[in-house]
Amino acid sequence: MKTLSTAATLILVLSACSVPNSSETRTVQLSEAGSGPAGDASGLVSPSRLNAQLVEHADFDSEYVQARNITVWLPDGYLPYGNERYPVIYAHDGQNLFEPGRSYGGVEWGLDETAERMMRTGNLPPAIIVGIWNTDERWQEYAPQKVIESLSGNTSSEWLGPTLPTLKADAYLKFITEELKPFIDETYQTAPAREQTYIMGSSMGGLISLYAMAEYPDTFSRAAAVSIHWPLTEPDGNLAQQADAAMQAYLSTSGLDKTRQTIWFDHGTETLDAAYPPHAAAMESWFRAQGWGEDEAIFRAYPGTDHSEGAWAARADEILAFLLSEDHSSD
Repeated sequence: MKTLSTAATLILVLSACSVPNSSETRTVQLSEAGSGPAGDASGLVSPSRLNAQLVEHADFDSEYVQARNITVWLPDGYLPYGNERYPVIYAHDGQNLFEPGRSYGGVEWGLDETAERMMRTGNLPPAIIVGIWNTDERWQEYAPQKVIESLSGNTSSEWLGPTLPTLKADAYLKFITEELKPFIDETYQTAPAREQTYIMGSSMGGLISLYAMAEYPDTFSRAAAVSIHWPLTEPDGNLAQQADAAMQAYLSTSGLDKTRQTIWFDHGTETLDAAYPPHAAAMESWFRAQGWGEDEAIFRAYPGTDHSEGAWAARADEILAFLLSEDHSSD
């Protein structure tokens, strides 16, 4: 029988768990000053366009979950005024996205550098990236709550010990949709409609991204589930295959909608990702059987790559291109 401490040990491996403790609010300029004033819709001269920068909202409070830092990346040319509006990507494990000094293990996604390079060359439209930091309750917030709760008492206790930890994924998604997104839409020049609101994450962050699409189809139109941890807990446990069945049963009755949503799934083949190919194959078969086409549920494999920020950074350009492309007919 698995114990809670065993599951908790795995959770630490899955997570990139760095707990925010800063109360500082700061803006980090990522490149030199803007090129000059630009006119706004009224014909008045507005402030110079900003070059790409990070803005941090420290200890962002919530009614639903514990406070955490929020790091917002603004693209080169961002104007705080006027009619220009920007699509938004909400990304989990926010401390691992932009700065190696704050990232788990000292390796970051480099999402800001990749986005800025692709936007400057015209390969991506300008967009805002909202990095949502994780906390010491990462597994409780990222594990798809209704999937776990659907399992029998014996199943859940064998997974996680006799006392199931308090699951907080539903509360975490309420935090994002009811508190964080309204704040971001009010504070920044966003395009708030679901068609331009996306969500992404890796490992357990991939699970909560898929769960967000299923729970809030009127909020999110695209998700990237990178190295998604299909087994939910220990990948070599005797209940790993039940995880697929439980997920499929949940998705069958959820709000997930192939007519207006698209999802990216991927995995490597080394370290923790070595356990994912059979699950990915089973889930791809299920999605195809439900009528999801190859352009609606995209499954990618990256042989030789492992379960790390460095591996995810190497394919960040493909992930961003998927999220921000303009040719998803089902959105």
